[in-house]
Amino acid sequence: MKNDVAKVLINEGQIRSKLQELSATLIHDYKDKDWTIIAILNGSLVFLADLIRLIPFPIRLDTIDAATYGDSTLPKGETKILRQFKLDIEDKHVLVIDDIVDTGSTLKRVLDDIKKYSPKSLKSCVLLNRSSRRRCDVKPEYCCFDVGDEFVVGYGLDYNNKYRNLPFIGVLKTECYHR
Repeated sequence: MKNDVAKVLINEGQIRSKLQELSATLIHDYKDKDWTIIAILNGSLVFLADLIRLIPFPIRLDTIDAATYGDSTLPKGETKILRQFKLDIEDKHVLVIDDIVDTGSTLKRVLDDIKKYSPKSLKSCVLLNRSSRRRCDVKPEYCCFDVGDEFVVGYGLDYNNKYRNLPFIGVLKTECYHR
């Protein structure tokens, strides 16, 4: 699996350090608030698990399943909500967590959907931000790293549902998705 990675873009230490920094910010911003996290599956799972273990107070947690990529390296058309969250979020502070915001269509679709449930506040948090391909007017309030146009995998990010378990974020070799 590691042989399919052209280069490590963000190593384990950099991720750990950024998570410490992000968790300190979130602790400050959400302390003493009725806080709900809604994570977008499946890519955010590793990021979510490591991040919430750094939060020292109760969090309500739910997930939503949304798909845009399929088995491609580029987003495919419209985002589909495959499974909706179940918690009541009316008048709650909601933070949406995702692995990467690329064109912005997935995050925008999820945020627009959540707004219908009247949260007290709604913000987003992403591991990676790729603004060069943004098509939708969406900007996450919290972001760990900015990345360029290279196709990245690892730490929850995948290609064709593989490579999620790499402990770092790496650039996938082109021949791996042109097989």
